Amino acid sequence: MAEKIDGIFHETKQIEAGTMGTKRSHDASHDLHYYAKSNEKDEVILYYLKPDGSATALEVDKLPRAEFNKRFKPTPDEKFAPKSEEQKKKEEAEAKVAIAEKHVEKEEHNAAAFEYGQAIKKDGKNLKAHLGKGKAHMALGDVEKAKESFQNLSEIDSLYDKDNKHVFNEYGIQLRRGKMYDLAIDNYNKAIAIDPDDEALYFNAGRAYYEADMQKEAVEHLEKAMALKSDFEEARLLHAAISKKGV
Repeated sequence: MAEKIDGIFHETKQIEAGTMGTKRSHDASHDLHYYAKSNEKDEVILYYLKPDGSATALEVDKLPRAEFNKRFKPTPDEKFAPKSEEQKKKEEAEAKVAIAEKHVEKEEHNAAAFEYGQAIKKDGKNLKAHLGKGKAHMALGDVEKAKESFQNLSEIDSLYDKDNKHVFNEYGIQLRRGKMYDLAIDNYNKAIAIDPDDEALYFNAGRAYYEADMQKEAVEHLEKAMALKSDFEEARLLHAAISKKGV
């Protein structure tokens, strides 16, 4: 006896647009999900789904098992699994970040700072929200509030995961531009400890040391950057400029 089918399945179809003679297919495809149940005649009945992934009473189609097996694949359970409160809050935070970024595009920095703040209330570990809020306050000239945001960002452990390299690099750049050299240097040294083969981190640290008037440390980091990338022109030029000062 064939194994009973009872669960969510999907088939992948190309998207079609137009009508009659103008109908055309696009390269993009999408998955159509249904609840599938087999019967004693070895047929598979397809039902529309409720949002939670359970079957409605509305029958879509009835197929021979062989055709069903050819067209449909099982859908992973997590596709329709109920979202945890944590997941919901993270998604709400991302939505707020998206709104904030639209304000940034329009240079509406007060509104952006507010929306980033709302995102942080939903998810206090949202890196983009903390960084964005700090940048918005910098644009408004409120250095103390910017520093507070950047400090909060630095205390989130996941910031220094390799996957978030672009975030902590941008974070360091913002700190340096805001003349928060101690925080910038600390950020780059933490980043270097995680990824010691990234020449850009040594260069950015060297630049922060240079602007903090710590020339010896700047030279050391620039030389490490050039050792990792022999044609690193920006590092060479800054190193030459410092050397002319007799360091």
